[in-house]
Amino acid sequence: MHVGSVNVYLFTDPEPVLVDTGIKSAESWQALQVGLAEHGLTVLDLSRVIITHAHVDHDGQAGTIVAHSDADVWISEVGAPWLLAMEEQQERRMRFYSERFLPATGLPAATTALISNGLQAMAEQRDPVPAERIHAFGKDGVLQMGGRRWQVLFTPGHASMQTCFYQPETRQLLAADMLLAITPVPVVESPPEGEAERVPALPLFMESLAMIEGLDVDIVLPGHGRPFRQHREVIERQRARILERKNECLAWIKAGYTTAAELVDKMYAHRAVELRFAGLWMLIGYLDLLKMEGAIVERTVNGVWHYRPRPH
Repeated sequence: MHVGSVNVYLFTDPEPVLVDTGIKSAESWQALQVGLAEHGLTVLDLSRVIITHAHVDHDGQAGTIVAHSDADVWISEVGAPWLLAMEEQQERRMRFYSERFLPATGLPAATTALISNGLQAMAEQRDPVPAERIHAFGKDGVLQMGGRRWQVLFTPGHASMQTCFYQPETRQLLAADMLLAITPVPVVESPPEGEAERVPALPLFMESLAMIEGLDVDIVLPGHGRPFRQHREVIERQRARILERKNECLAWIKAGYTTAAELVDKMYAHRAVELRFAGLWMLIGYLDLLKMEGAIVERTVNGVWHYRPRPH
């Protein structure tokens, strides 16, 4: 799976602090060194690395940076387990996908194998960080970066452990993958430790979107793509598109397409067959919204989820 370009952000004063790291690759490592050199710095000069969320395109190079510097890594208390127990967390996720989630979608075995292999390959694009170099911050605390106090905002949805950082005086928002120019996918996560059911991601994203909408923001510094302004217009556009696609999903269910596999084919018919599964996370999000609204009911038949309009 290709993640494309990833933004990292550098504060130079009073100490060099890096927000996110990029994925673990030779190309990404070279780009980081070139970017630091433009400010007269090397990786060795970094004092702290702040991680917004534990996805490999944002924390993949953390282990490499730590190995080449004295920098420590800071991540939220909800994201820390992904760095402290990386292999265990990944194993739990892959077991959930292979044993429960993917079979229930009704997708062909070849497609579920493709998804599983892609997820496993992505997980390998990061190196471990020694536990003594990892520090956790509160999910609603304050971080000092660039000589200013940045508010930590817990914004689950795209990722269950995602945090953004907001600076009220300058009205800057380090948005990670919470707010991008195009709607980020709500990644399906395995159930929280000790719980049987997963937490629906898209409903959480909608709640986080409403929270971000209420902030006084001048400029958004996203995890991917160019910085942008007018964040409320972006949010309004994304919310409208989500609601439109959710209603399309309901229409297909009413037309008799009842499994996630069938709905992916209909909702993403504009994509090549081998790429349609990329819309699976978003589709599951629409289904979660419809279930929460009481518009549909879900039944499991022979291990596969089937969806029907709720009778009136």
